[in-house]
Amino acid sequence: MNRAPTKLAFTDPARADRTPPTSAAAVPPAASLTASRADAGASISGGRSHRYARWALQEGLAEGDTVALLMRNQPDVLAIWQGLAAIGVAAALLDPGLRGADLARVLAAARPRQLIVDAGLAEAFGGVQGLIPVRLAVWWHGDGADFARIDREVEEYEERPLDGHEVAGRRDRG
Repeated sequence: MNRAPTKLAFTDPARADRTPPTSAAAVPPAASLTASRADAGASISGGRSHRYARWALQEGLAEGDTVALLMRNQPDVLAIWQGLAAIGVAAALLDPGLRGADLARVLAAARPRQLIVDAGLAEAFGGVQGLIPVRLAVWWHGDGADFARIDREVEEYEERPLDGHEVAGRRDRG
């Protein structure tokens, strides 16, 4: 099965309103993560990515949806991204240094159905809640969160690779 790759690119929100350069040579290389959906779940994050894929399916997420991640660099970021990519869900990897209106603009542009926030970034998220026009389902990750901890929630799901019917059944319902 030859599917188009899922590509995630980090962009600089300060440059989002500028006209793009006309020459490809003038565009600096963007940091990006690319993998085919078929390969996304099988890598260094092992079974943890399968747990995140099953969680996303249980949450009703499907191909074409987006989940935003406001997280510091840690192994679960890769596992979450791979799990989501395995079922065709985009991961919007947000800059954990953004605050206030800048973070709100990036969230609005990503249009996620759900948001996963590193518990250590609770203050950053708290400062943007009133600026977001849409109510998001928010999951917390890591010590310091009192409820809706995704890192604990995914422990309830199996580590084995996804069966084709698990994903296909969700797409048929969409």
